[in-house]
Amino acid sequence: MHASPPALQHAVFEDGLGKRHHASAPNGALLEVLELRDEFTGNAFELALRERIAALASFQTTWFSHVRTVQRINHSSSTLFVVYDRVPGARLSTVLAARQQPEPLEINATLYLIRQLVAAIALLHEKLPGVAHGAISLERVIVTPDARVVVADHVLGLALEQLRYSPEKYWKELKIALPAAQPRFNQRADVMQIGTLALELILGRRIEPAEYPHQIDGLIEGAWRTTAGAADQSLPAEFQPWLLRMLQLDASQAFASAVDAWADLEDILGARDNGASFVALESVMAEYARRAPASSAGTRAESVAAPAPAPGATASLPDTASPAPLAASTPTTSAVPSRPPAAPPVSRASAADPAPEDPQSAGLPPASPQDDDVTGDPTRMAPTRRRWMAAAAVLVLLLGGALFGRHYLLPSASAEAPGTLVVTTNPAGFQVFIDGQPRGVTPLTVELAPGAHELKVATEGEPRIIPFTVTAGSTVAQTIEVPRAAPLTGQLMVSSEPAGARVMIDDTLRGTTPLTIDGLTPGTHSVTLQSDLSSITQEVTIEPGIRASLVVPMSAPQGIPVSGWISVVAPAEVQVFEDGLLLGTSQSDRIMVSAGSHALEIVNETLGYRATRSITVAPGKVSLVRLDWPNGSMALNAQPWAEVWVNGKPVGETPIGSIAVPIGTYEVLFRHPELGEQTVRATVTATAPARVIVDLRKQ
Repeated sequence: MHASPPALQHAVFEDGLGKRHHASAPNGALLEVLELRDEFTGNAFELALRERIAALASFQTTWFSHVRTVQRINHSSSTLFVVYDRVPGARLSTVLAARQQPEPLEINATLYLIRQLVAAIALLHEKLPGVAHGAISLERVIVTPDARVVVADHVLGLALEQLRYSPEKYWKELKIALPAAQPRFNQRADVMQIGTLALELILGRRIEPAEYPHQIDGLIEGAWRTTAGAADQSLPAEFQPWLLRMLQLDASQAFASAVDAWADLEDILGARDNGASFVALESVMAEYARRAPASSAGTRAESVAAPAPAPGATASLPDTASPAPLAASTPTTSAVPSRPPAAPPVSRASAADPAPEDPQSAGLPPASPQDDDVTGDPTRMAPTRRRWMAAAAVLVLLLGGALFGRHYLLPSASAEAPGTLVVTTNPAGFQVFIDGQPRGVTPLTVELAPGAHELKVATEGEPRIIPFTVTAGSTVAQTIEVPRAAPLTGQLMVSSEPAGARVMIDDTLRGTTPLTIDGLTPGTHSVTLQSDLSSITQEVTIEPGIRASLVVPMSAPQGIPVSGWISVVAPAEVQVFEDGLLLGTSQSDRIMVSAGSHALEIVNETLGYRATRSITVAPGKVSLVRLDWPNGSMALNAQPWAEVWVNGKPVGETPIGSIAVPIGTYEVLFRHPELGEQTVRATVTATAPARVIVDLRKQ
């Protein structure tokens, strides 16, 4: 039941991530499909990508391109595709490349771009404190023909971090800037990436690999000389120290997130003419549309694409690949006008506040008839008319509450119903911290406010830290397998025939048989059994966490070999009995028994396994007993369906009525292209088939 991606057109854009194609869904919705490079399609990359998409499922806004699904063509080793709603416009990298020579964009246009970009990333950081974009660059910022910024590829950061490149390689191959002092894909990295992008816009060219990061100081000085022209083309004096803080050159002064950077940027640019800035950026895009050759990948053809469907609109893909739209628990930014000011989206309640009914009531001059463009073409609209429209758009948001600091970035979550987190560990009893606060021990169920959170489970070794997102009314379950610490000592079980022999271990009396001795250090030990009949000494090897067994007959005179050993080889631990008495287990390297014939009963209660073996033990020799497990059966099913792997081997797609496997414990992985994965441990016994059923819709 493999889903095929939409029929792809030729590549319209290519960067370090891969090729982007235009496509259409069966209902006609316009799509963009990112065909990732082959080296990005490993299991860790895909798992991280799906985890990040799930974390962003409740985050909807027109500032970011809408992700529909992640697909492979046919098999787990094939190319990985990310399917987006298509955004009309051009990427900043192509806008810059289309200019006749390296030259800065008009300063008002540059500042308007930066202002929108910082606002968008600040919204992401405020809404999801544990999440970062991670890959902001000129290639991943789209400007629409109406001068609106849309940020692309915001789901890839966590996956790209799995590549474990050096900071230099991330920049050279992917144009991803990372702070040298802390090269992690976190919110500081986003801030630095915005600063690097802003510097490239001011310079009017890309920063070369040889210039990054060691020549950044010189590039900033060059950027200021470049813009030191006319007063209306120069950067505000306060902008230079702001950019230095963005570039993370001094960690003690640098911005930790885009929320802080946005607040300071608004102090610098708050009084700037937004209408003029909007017109300047719109003019840049109109000039780009005229310059860009129609044959250039991702340029003119991309910039005039038809509008994409609104975020959250459904559009079925072929077969069963129809992705569910992103959850609607977070209001979309539908209140943002088509020509937005550089401010984050306001809440639905704020956007609904009354706005002036006409320009004059807002204190703006009325539009003159000659200002109207009868053609309706916004690119030919008279300058005065365009300025009035931009100013009106600004005023709508200002009156709606958009002139704000960081605390007004998002709608209040206080009215949203809480979600539920269920945490279990195997074994239980570990301390749980949520967002740094202790909340109890596992198993634990707790209600949380909707949004992004961080779970930390204090295990015996390194703590487990898991970011997760709670949506209103939902339940998130986390199950953590905690490996037990490796034991440092071993155990020895000693018995004799007849019982009552004194046991000396390394010349120290430990008791009389039957006897079990704990806490023995790994290595070889001398074990002596003494009775009225004889005295026998054996060398026994102790291994950490394993119980060795020693059975000694005491009826023969010293020095005459009357015993031998049994060694049992089995796929899992078994117990060895004779006449109802436990001789030992298969974990022991060998079990000492008297020479002669023995009727053994071999048992594993968990797997329902019982077998008998007759064996003759020669004096002083080891007799081998090798066991092959019988087959049991396993029935597998999932809702709605899934591909299944058993112990890492693919076995098909559900429903699977019955497969024959040797008895034992197995890891069963269920994977659905939209609903993710779930792993279950299943035990197949000799007495009954194992039935494993999961519901991937309840994750």
